[in-house]
Amino acid sequence: MRNNFDTGKNQINENVRRMREIQRRCKQREAEKPEPVKVLWKSEKYANVESKIKQDVEKPATPRPSSANFLRAHSRAGPPVKLESRPCSPDISDKTTVPLATSAGSVKLMRNDFDFIKVNGVNAKRAAISRPPSATTMDDYKRRQEDLLQSHEYGEVPTYLRKRKTQWHEEERARVANTPDPAMPAGHRQLPESERNETLGLLKQKQGEVINQMQRLPIGADTVRVRQQRQALEAQLTEVEEAIKIFSRPKVFVRVDS
Repeated sequence: MRNNFDTGKNQINENVRRMREIQRRCKQREAEKPEPVKVLWKSEKYANVESKIKQDVEKPATPRPSSANFLRAHSRAGPPVKLESRPCSPDISDKTTVPLATSAGSVKLMRNDFDFIKVNGVNAKRAAISRPPSATTMDDYKRRQEDLLQSHEYGEVPTYLRKRKTQWHEEERARVANTPDPAMPAGHRQLPESERNETLGLLKQKQGEVINQMQRLPIGADTVRVRQQRQALEAQLTEVEEAIKIFSRPKVFVRVDS
């Protein structure tokens, strides 16, 4: 088995070597063949038309005009000269009014007798004292606080506290009204007080009507019809009395229609 495997491996290498040799010979033959020059296609319509590029190449050079040798204006003048920003000193030799140093001895000095101490004192009294803005603002704040304390009536509850107290009372009442009763069974709701009183009044009215009908029945007659009417009225009266007991409670729960 080992010899067969080695023989197969040598054959593969030999095949690869032969394939590379064939490829090399093919490339060499293709390189030795002269490649034909492809003739560009040209329409017969433009066969006698010369190329524009050929005309421009064969065209003789145009001589330069004589004006081309002249210089342009300011081409060699250099950068502009910056003038000095400082103006020239004027000639004041003829217009000066200052006396020369030689004549200084003849100049008379004028002196006014002013009491500068007195003048400064008067100006200091008339000048207003400038205070910083922070000190002025603090004085205004203290003045407003004193005005509020003087205008406040002691012992009186402020208006905002009374409004806040009323708001707390309303919120507590709404919270208690919206809190479900722990004794209420599931699927029921508490009957409002007004509706309970209204139903209780109707039941009591019905009770009085049933009692009046029972009192109108004949006492001596003991027929089958009278006995049936009496039994029906007694059952109706018992039902109404049970309903009155229920609706006489402070809390009545009714089933919610699903």
